[in-house]
Amino acid sequence: MAAAAAGATDMKKKSPMKKSAGNAKLGTLAFGNSILAAALTLPAAHLAHADTAPERGMISFKHLDYQDSQPGWERVGVKADSVMVMAPIAGQWSIEGVLTSDTVSGASPAYHSQALGSGIMHDKRDSHDIRITRYFAQGALTVGRSDSSESDYVSQVYSVTGSLSTEDKNTTFSLGLGLTDDMINAPAANVLNQPKKSSDVMLGITRVLSVHDIAQLNISHAEGRGYYSDPYKFFDNRPDHKSQTAVLARWNHHFPQFDGTGRFSYRYYNDSFGVRAHTLGAEYVQPLSHGWTVIPEMRLHSQEAASFYVDPVNPPFPTIPAGFIPGTTILSQDQRLSGFGAVTYGIKIQYQPNRDWLLDAEFEQYEQRGKWNLQGKGSPGIDPFQARILQVGITRYF
Repeated sequence: MAAAAAGATDMKKKSPMKKSAGNAKLGTLAFGNSILAAALTLPAAHLAHADTAPERGMISFKHLDYQDSQPGWERVGVKADSVMVMAPIAGQWSIEGVLTSDTVSGASPAYHSQALGSGIMHDKRDSHDIRITRYFAQGALTVGRSDSSESDYVSQVYSVTGSLSTEDKNTTFSLGLGLTDDMINAPAANVLNQPKKSSDVMLGITRVLSVHDIAQLNISHAEGRGYYSDPYKFFDNRPDHKSQTAVLARWNHHFPQFDGTGRFSYRYYNDSFGVRAHTLGAEYVQPLSHGWTVIPEMRLHSQEAASFYVDPVNPPFPTIPAGFIPGTTILSQDQRLSGFGAVTYGIKIQYQPNRDWLLDAEFEQYEQRGKWNLQGKGSPGIDPFQARILQVGITRYF
């Protein structure tokens, strides 16, 4: 049955602890590093079943161009290049490495969504990621390490992920553990050698439900301590401890009459900052003739504001609450912690002329508004936010 459901099995089992390096400047993007990290993920999962050693290797190049904006000004721009190499070893092992280099430039608000007081920034980030996987008859074990560095932020991530399948291969259980060790050093903001460390755990189950359906449920939890404030924002002082929990459910359904696959997901997230978020995702993979594939996609996101987020009172000036004590009062005017709703829509096109080559291009548009919050009243006084992502790639199998 697992083989029969191949049209619905592209649930990419990435290491749950693999995260972008928490770039202090790139973090000005309203929807965070995770979108960029996901956009730079290179295609590997379709080579084989997740618990089966790949028969072929691959090398893949990606180029990403990102730009976000608010009314009257363009904010942050990112250009990123990534190369990934994956090679099977002796039929039981594989090794995968990713090198990414990106440049970030532009300006981000010093508080809320106001350009006032914002400085121009330009930074370069380099990251390296390596994963080694050992495959067994009914499972796999992956050990990974990644590091990222830029002028004000250094991050190291260590992870181990294991999976175990039942004898009929219809059910797979997963367990992941990870450690992150970051250091923030922003002399211009008088922030020197501030550490941030976190540990993560993920439990997951993937189940083949029928010839055309496969489902997955992941539960993850993280505990971190250290410097969580944004050194480049006015009056930003956040707790030094953060607890995060997320539940992710995914369902893939193959439509044999069209030879297409729908991929649907729901994610619930909450943390000790008070943020509660719901995300719905859907995409449809439709193979066409002569090696072409088209994949339209959409995501809906809604989140509640952090408990210490302060709404604008007198824009465009920063809000200073009564009794505020610098460095002591916990508060933030970062719009990423506000209550808002967001819509992402896009399309990806792939062209595979033969078994050795794959070309792909993707466009995504992100739109965010406070009034789109579905859990109650969104945060007022925040300007509309939008972002555009373009990505092109080429992959060679060997």
